[in-house]
Amino acid sequence: MKKRFLLFSIGLILVSVVITSVISINVNINNFISEKENEMLTYCRLINMALIEEYESGTEVDYVEVAKDFSDEMRIRLTFIDMKGNVLADSTEGADYVKMENHLGREEVTEAILTGSGESSRKSSTLGGEFLYVADTLEYQGDKVLIARIALEIDRLRIINDFIVKTSLISALVGIAAAAVIAVAYTATLMKPINEMQKQLKKTMEENKKAEKIRKDFVANVTHELKTPLTSISGFVETLQDGAAEDPEVRTKFLDIIAIEAARLKRLIEDILIISDIENKREFNTDSDINVRESIEEILASMVPIMEARQVKVLTYYAYEIYIGGNPDRFKQLMVNLIENAVKYSHDGGTVTIRAERKEGKVSISVKDEGIGIPEESLPRIFERFYRVDKSRSQKAGGTGLGLAIVKHIAALFEAEVKVESEPGKGSTFTVIFQ
Repeated sequence: MKKRFLLFSIGLILVSVVITSVISINVNINNFISEKENEMLTYCRLINMALIEEYESGTEVDYVEVAKDFSDEMRIRLTFIDMKGNVLADSTEGADYVKMENHLGREEVTEAILTGSGESSRKSSTLGGEFLYVADTLEYQGDKVLIARIALEIDRLRIINDFIVKTSLISALVGIAAAAVIAVAYTATLMKPINEMQKQLKKTMEENKKAEKIRKDFVANVTHELKTPLTSISGFVETLQDGAAEDPEVRTKFLDIIAIEAARLKRLIEDILIISDIENKREFNTDSDINVRESIEEILASMVPIMEARQVKVLTYYAYEIYIGGNPDRFKQLMVNLIENAVKYSHDGGTVTIRAERKEGKVSISVKDEGIGIPEESLPRIFERFYRVDKSRSQKAGGTGLGLAIVKHIAALFEAEVKVESEPGKGSTFTVIFQ
């Protein structure tokens, strides 16, 4: 069975190499001729450009001399033909060009008159050999002046073609030898793809386990975070139902606490839904133009009560009008989370600095505060869902524990990078870099 499979593989590869070699020979020949035609057309255009320079200098052009000079330099046969088909010069015929017949009926000349350039191959009536002809029309000051034509003897092409055939045959023999070696080695390495598949399957299973753990942790955290405000609301409602509602002062105090916990619960659910939409690819980044300065100023206007309550001063710096592409609502949400955190975790009477500028083709927006800062060991984890550096302070500030996780997800939506620098007691700087 192994021997039969080996012979079948060698035979199959052998047939494939032969077929490929035949196709390769034909393709190489056609490609070589096509390349020669392009090369000859380039020569024609260079010659025409040289003639235009002669016209513009006011020098009377001696076409016979020009044809000879270019022919000697480029080792080509060059013919100049006027738009009526009359030969003006020919590098091979020299002074006898006047005896040459009218070329208006030549295929390459006709095509050049109609389209600007042309090519053909045929037996030369003057020299008798097989030639490849390429012609290009010279236009000067809006008029078609003459046609430059180059001829290449096809016998030269045949020499090259023989070389191509020989090379292809050698390549085929090498391919056949290599095919035999590959076929032998193939049987020994047949199991390699299967082993790779097993490794990939194992990797996928590990990733699935990791994703499942993240999902379970998320569910546990969500349950805990939802339970806290619900327990608080339930407890105060029961207290009110047991008679505390009769005392106006107590009732007002309890209702205020219930309202705060309900608002926190609402924010938590909204944040969870945002992350869920982005993670499950239900959120797409629209390609709208976002005016960075206007968006930030609108956010700051809506946050005046919070800033006044903390007596926090916000300074803004904009190099100039900066625009980025994306979803304006998501951009505002990202900036709200960063600015709100900076204000809430600043010391009373502190300063928050917002800076937007363009660096090396990228838009950089930073939010800096002078607050409590973040310990170095906590920096790698601050973008995790429900991670809090100071849990009691975070809950007191009304945070859901998802603000920076949302920042990370929205930044990914914009294909942006988020960086953070912080020192305890001196404040933090969050920077978002948009491509």
